[in-house]
Amino acid sequence: MRIAVYKDSLSTGRGADCAVRNFAAGLAERHHEVSLMEKPEFLERMAERGGIEQDPFDVIVATGSNEIVDLDAIGYFDRPGRAKVVLQLHLAPRGFFKWRHPFRNRRIRKAFNKPDAVQVLCRSYVEDFKRIAARPPVAVIGNYTEKPPAIDRWGRTEGRLPSPPTILYPAAALNKIKNQKLLIEAFARVAADFPDWRVRLLGKATTPYAKDCRALVAKRGLTDRVDLVGFTDDLAGEYSRAAFIAFPSVLEGFPLAVLEAAQFSLAVVAQRALPGIDDIVTEDTGIVTEPSIGSYAEGLRRMMADPSLCVTKGERAHSYCREHFSRDKILDQWESLLESVVK
Repeated sequence: MRIAVYKDSLSTGRGADCAVRNFAAGLAERHHEVSLMEKPEFLERMAERGGIEQDPFDVIVATGSNEIVDLDAIGYFDRPGRAKVVLQLHLAPRGFFKWRHPFRNRRIRKAFNKPDAVQVLCRSYVEDFKRIAARPPVAVIGNYTEKPPAIDRWGRTEGRLPSPPTILYPAAALNKIKNQKLLIEAFARVAADFPDWRVRLLGKATTPYAKDCRALVAKRGLTDRVDLVGFTDDLAGEYSRAAFIAFPSVLEGFPLAVLEAAQFSLAVVAQRALPGIDDIVTEDTGIVTEPSIGSYAEGLRRMMADPSLCVTKGERAHSYCREHFSRDKILDQWESLLESVVK
């Protein structure tokens, strides 16, 4: 197939940029003719006397709300003989709408009804999207991770935990959406019963929310047991030294850190308020709690009290994610979607 992948900018370095580059590279490796374009090049090519005769594509993948709005703004969907268009979403559908931008919101809502198909990351997002735009068919295709396979540095096969046993939160930043305060409060409730355990919070630690987290850690008397690490160049090392990960986020496009942790045979304690968590975490691979301090504390306690549970759930998480979210599996699903749209 001749595929145009349109991302308005690939210079921010965010996760979506990496995902789009990997997506385009993966399709190219499968012998498709892939053109990955940013906004200036894409709009210039589309403007050339209708765009189709000079730049023939079978399908255009618009990688977000900016991109689908751009296509709508140039009247692309009204062109005779146009290529098919698939909208690729890297966030929960509701994450594209900002209450301070009503005009922009209307443009997004209008454009979301125009593509020939839409991809969302999680099953729970299907109905969310259909409440916004009912016309396009919606497919569920998750992300994948290319982290290396699990490294056994502390004898997990023997049911032992690392020393000191550590709960890791591998986020990019400390903020309200990542919800680190819930983890701190929950750990405070069980810390006295598990004096050897520690918590490590990764991510940008210079935000006002991070300042509040430090104050909360001090208030709960956990200064010597909760580390705000900041950014790290050794994420693989952090995963391989952890007992399990905590993931109390309330909104993610796709909980990729859970997938990365599973590659290192780490189970997760997450909360049900996170959309899409049921796509990755099962009863066999982790613990999903109710969105309260008490419930989350109980989830931590179950893991901390039973090393064999950490090991067993971590091993099952590794197997589950390799089966359902491998690179080949995800690219197979994308090829199937694109071929069905083109045909």
